Amino acid sequence: MGEQRGDQTDRRLGGVNVWRDRFHRWFSPLARRCPLSPNAITLVALLLNVIAAWLLYRQQFLAALGFILFGGLADAFDGIVARVQEKSSRYGDFLDHFCDRVSDLLLVTGWLLGNGVRIELAMAVVLAVMLTGYIGTQIEATWHQRSYEEVGRGEFMLALFIYPVTSFILLDNGWDALAPAGLRIVEWMSLGLLVFAILGIGQRIALALRLDRRG
Repeated sequence: MGEQRGDQTDRRLGGVNVWRDRFHRWFSPLARRCPLSPNAITLVALLLNVIAAWLLYRQQFLAALGFILFGGLADAFDGIVARVQEKSSRYGDFLDHFCDRVSDLLLVTGWLLGNGVRIELAMAVVLAVMLTGYIGTQIEATWHQRSYEEVGRGEFMLALFIYPVTSFILLDNGWDALAPAGLRIVEWMSLGLLVFAILGIGQRIALALRLDRRG
């Protein structure tokens, strides 16, 4: 959810992202006094997400939630610091995108492995999540535009809050082995994540076609 820190002239499709504006308004006073550089904050966010992924893998789901929360806040905060301190850079934008992709893959992989999701389904989810992020980044690189309308990282981050809580409830009550229609509950959840990721891929491909037609 990090804000763009590169070319400030890029256009955003789909209007203003409400939550980004709110975060900017709430945290701007703190960002002006922050001693860390935007890139340092980006790396802190990555570190927090690495720890969260490890905790998910170890089935410490509630502990992982705290690191996911602070990692997400740090990921938003780096862009705010860059803007209010006028430290935006193309390298910062690149680093932010790279760390987002690494964090996404680590978190979803940690959750999948921690829940023992069958390997075929786990691989499909990881590939779909990776491609969703890649296509969004490639659209921005090709057409210099960014869209927040499609199913994307916002929904993915929301799932990363809901899924660990659900996993904790299932594990704590001994329901993790339940397998309605041949799939465990966490595997049905993984299938849902896969469907949403595929939907995001389709929406981004359609967006690319529209942008290409516009010339």
